[in-house]
Amino acid sequence: MSLPAPNLDDLRFQKDLVDEARKRIIHYCPEWTDYNLSDPGITLIELFAWMTELMVYRLNRVPDKNYIKFLELLGLQRKPASSARTDLTFWLSVSLPISEENQQSVIVPRGFQVRSDSSENEEIIFSTDRLLEIVPPKLFQLRKSTEVNKNYFPRLGIETFYPFDRYNPQEGDMFYLGFDPENDIKGHILKLNFTNEPTEAVGIRREDPPWVWECSTGDGSWQEVPLSSFQGEKDTTGGLNNPNGSLVLYLPLEAKPDIVNGQTALWVRCRLEQRNLSQGMYTESPRVLQIVAYSIGATVPATHAITVDQEYLGKSSGEPGQEFHLEHNPVLSLQDTETLMVEEFRDGELILAPWECATDFSASNRYARHFMLDEASGNIILGPSVRQPDGTVLQYGRIPESGRSIYFSSYRYGGGAMGNLPANNLRTLTSSLAYISRVTNLRRAAGGRDQESMEEVKLRAQRELQAQKRAVTTQDYEQLTLNFSRTIARVKCITPKADQTRGELGVVQLLVIPAVADSLGVGDLSQLHLRENLAGELLAYLDRYRLLTTHVRAKEPEYLGIQVKAQIAVDDFSNPDTVLSRVDHHLRNYLNPLVPFPEREEEDHLLEPGWMGWTFGRDLFTAEIFALIQRVPGVKYVLDVSLYSRTVNPRTESLNLEEQPPVTLVEDKVVWVEEEALLCSLDHEITVVDLAEVYKEQH
Repeated sequence: MSLPAPNLDDLRFQKDLVDEARKRIIHYCPEWTDYNLSDPGITLIELFAWMTELMVYRLNRVPDKNYIKFLELLGLQRKPASSARTDLTFWLSVSLPISEENQQSVIVPRGFQVRSDSSENEEIIFSTDRLLEIVPPKLFQLRKSTEVNKNYFPRLGIETFYPFDRYNPQEGDMFYLGFDPENDIKGHILKLNFTNEPTEAVGIRREDPPWVWECSTGDGSWQEVPLSSFQGEKDTTGGLNNPNGSLVLYLPLEAKPDIVNGQTALWVRCRLEQRNLSQGMYTESPRVLQIVAYSIGATVPATHAITVDQEYLGKSSGEPGQEFHLEHNPVLSLQDTETLMVEEFRDGELILAPWECATDFSASNRYARHFMLDEASGNIILGPSVRQPDGTVLQYGRIPESGRSIYFSSYRYGGGAMGNLPANNLRTLTSSLAYISRVTNLRRAAGGRDQESMEEVKLRAQRELQAQKRAVTTQDYEQLTLNFSRTIARVKCITPKADQTRGELGVVQLLVIPAVADSLGVGDLSQLHLRENLAGELLAYLDRYRLLTTHVRAKEPEYLGIQVKAQIAVDDFSNPDTVLSRVDHHLRNYLNPLVPFPEREEEDHLLEPGWMGWTFGRDLFTAEIFALIQRVPGVKYVLDVSLYSRTVNPRTESLNLEEQPPVTLVEDKVVWVEEEALLCSLDHEITVVDLAEVYKEQH
């Protein structure tokens, strides 16, 4: 329970100031008899009452200002806005290699900017996170799972290659394409041209062969890669039975070289797997004569940010505690090459020396080239001088010489919820690039959050005082994880139980939910995937606070998708479409790990106070859905509710497969949820029923 705070602004304008002054007129000035509003004296009373109210109001703001100053003494600052992230896919105007002699690559520089096509929003720009080099693929291995010691690639054109068992193909038969790791093609758009001996009546449906394409991701693991269905990129091989054909694979950024049967390469394999009976099965193996690989584009991670290079901040005054201001804010977390640069003389030559960004100056001596950066406001602070009790002055951090120019090498700014853009929205190149024809984001941009509010800072201050910058309890780990980045919305710390095996003791698991509420609102469950680089950065951050005997792991929770099928009757004067939208929004708010439509909840107040999303391990009863829908404004009756469920893997949800795993009916009216699992909302089917028609059917 919070401590009671006195209200210093308890005087109301009319009741406590104007009326009280009028009551005292007869005592102090009995000859004043006209109390009407038109009297000049009453006007003066109201004027002074208004001025008094302003003074008392400002007095009441003093405790808030003191609170903020105390937070500053504790070293707490408002966290800046976080930036949305996505992957930008660039297509080439010419396939690579251009020719056998011309093996050139195409470069997309780091920080290259792509602009949003949306005219409703202000200009939104995404920048590539790293340099992208689109290289021609070097195919040098062609092997079968049954003949691991034979490389068929050098023999193509001389002898026929049978990718599956020649006379009796079976599920599980596969062939491998190996690419030279020297040309890194992870994230590339790979086009494979096949020349085959034409065959007929081989038992398959040529438009949908019974195969699955996969690529190696290191450590013996494989990731499914769906065949492209875009215009001009569809599979025309007919299951390797047409004389000539091609197919296109969008290799994931996680693709890595691996060792298969003693050979190291980045592997792409085709495996026979019949996923539905309509696909059929090969009665004989196709006959391949030639395989040629091309790169027609590539994908690179990008962030909602604009890069500024070599910004001039001013000249040093030679005084301690100087402050400089970056032109743009909020500033994203600094990378290795982003820092303050100060002019210095070395060996008779004027150079720009890099300085180091520090969290505080407590460990900085007078020679340390340290500075502090407030990412939210873009303020840069140099070391102060502190007078000691004995009269001496202690300098924290180096002071640049007077008159020296100060620059910032480069920084990125941007962020906020406005960067959470839908797919295929980033399509405008801010400048032309050689051999690049077009660009877009095939996945929704997610993870953008606005700057931390003062209320959030106050709540965080209470939790940080409890954690004390050390990770011992589960609450400590959860708080430090939330403090690490605004791109993390929720976290659950799982500690080993007493009955677990000895090998798991000392291991702490963090179940991390990214800040992707906007994506959940449109049903994009792929954004719940925890990016590997975010997990790695989080573990490196927690390594400073964990106990020496504790091992920390970070992963995403297990997700169980829930679909609601319900029949409702609406009020007589309600718009059915509006009611259906309300029901869908409240179901998504309730059945998701995050709240995608907080404005709807603030309007209707159907969920419990402080609802942040579905609780870990909480079971779901059908009766809860009945009660929730019944309370939605505009719903008159709830006639029927059925629940359907399926497991959700965010990594595979991003594959955009034509057929997602089917949902199954929950027959016992309750969904049992594991301790480490959460519910997430699928697309619901809510239908409006005419009660008059139902009555006619029943009678």
